[in-house]
Amino acid sequence: MVKFGLDLTIWPWTYKSFDEVFRISSLAEKLGIDSLWFSDHLMYTVPGQGSLESFSSLAAVASRTKEITLGTKVICASFRHPGLVAKIGATLDIISHGRLILGIGAGWYKREFDAYGIPFEGRVSRMYETVKIIKKLWTEHSVNYEGRFYKLKEAVCSPKPLQKPHPPVWIAAEKPRMMRITAEIGDGWIAINPKVEDFRRKWSFIQNHAAKAGREENRIETACYMYASLAQTSEEAWRIAERDILPERRRAMNPDVSLRELGEICLIGNPDEWIERIEDYIESGAQNIIVKIVPFEQHRLELYAEKVISYFKEQLI
Repeated sequence: MVKFGLDLTIWPWTYKSFDEVFRISSLAEKLGIDSLWFSDHLMYTVPGQGSLESFSSLAAVASRTKEITLGTKVICASFRHPGLVAKIGATLDIISHGRLILGIGAGWYKREFDAYGIPFEGRVSRMYETVKIIKKLWTEHSVNYEGRFYKLKEAVCSPKPLQKPHPPVWIAAEKPRMMRITAEIGDGWIAINPKVEDFRRKWSFIQNHAAKAGREENRIETACYMYASLAQTSEEAWRIAERDILPERRRAMNPDVSLRELGEICLIGNPDEWIERIEDYIESGAQNIIVKIVPFEQHRLELYAEKVISYFKEQLI
């Protein structure tokens, strides 16, 4: 059964206070959204815009919700010591009564690294060590670790998370080395704005390497994350995508990306068009669809829940 998530990261919202995040979170849970997510940036790709810190934001949302899954999409491993991530993650899992998914990645926005004096080189290896250490701290009484970047001696993380053996760790991966790491130690894989064929190919790559590592493919959950424009009509959705999504994606990805190419990596259209695209991703192996609705407005969330999500849930009846 496919599950559906919503990215709560502030941009491109206009909001007056965090109370709006509380309101949207409660509404999302009421409408049957499966998960809520916050991304992790010290600086944002949109000039003059920013985002809130992910862990503290999710802790606040946890206090106002009861059942909806809470995830980081995704924290940058280089921004925090793995011992701190383990402690914060365990705390959030306890606060939320066992609802955390730790999404993690190596980071990609070099300007952000440079601005804060964080080394950009070695970030993949640093992430690999981070995931290994976090899992050890969550499951072992005392941890000793000797790595290239981190050294732990009789380190203890207590109390442990509620989820056993530990909260799932999902890795955002696009390139071969990151995908091999996902296959080896990830509990889930997050694909960011993938084309359908790319998703299918990369998931096959991860499955093959997981088998070589002696892991069963059902041990790795798959998630497809996409920027999204949803409206009653296709024309309106595409106008919004061209106005609001295309400029940001050109800044972040490629200044030459076209509107047509944007449509291959984002969900754009009316509910029927969304359903058709999502079915392609599901057929390719996606188990979770996580969307960043641009611009975020309540009626678009309701359209997502009542027309798109309800369609897939009705297929199970």
